[in-house]
Amino acid sequence: MPQKDVRMLICAFVLLSVGGLMLHIRIHPPAVSLFNCLPVAFGAVNILLLPFLFRRAETAPLAFMLCCLTVIAGTIGMAYFSIVEWKEPVTLYTVLFKSTLADIIILMAKVPLGYVLLRQVQGAAPGAGRGQHA
Repeated sequence: MPQKDVRMLICAFVLLSVGGLMLHIRIHPPAVSLFNCLPVAFGAVNILLLPFLFRRAETAPLAFMLCCLTVIAGTIGMAYFSIVEWKEPVTLYTVLFKSTLADIIILMAKVPLGYVLLRQVQGAAPGAGRGQHA
């Protein structure tokens, strides 16, 4: 994959991360609770550190691992919040549209995007494919 395409994938990853962080800050301002600062820290890692790690074949596996860890932490945090703050009867409608399920699904989109980034960066590395197993 040409380097320009990898940069576009990294841009998509950053935009997804920025959008999620802005949404979180709007709904749960960090100034209100210290607990709200944790997702801001994870968002900062996704926005400021992971794009640079994804650019090199040597550090892309670490970037993907950190991406997966932040997605897992975010999923657990949002599911916990949704369960603790639940006030409505449990119906298909309330689970789909009044819980954090949609937010979790958007967050989980970062995993396949990160995987494609990992594979493309590793495939674009000099010497890739010679004697290496997929």
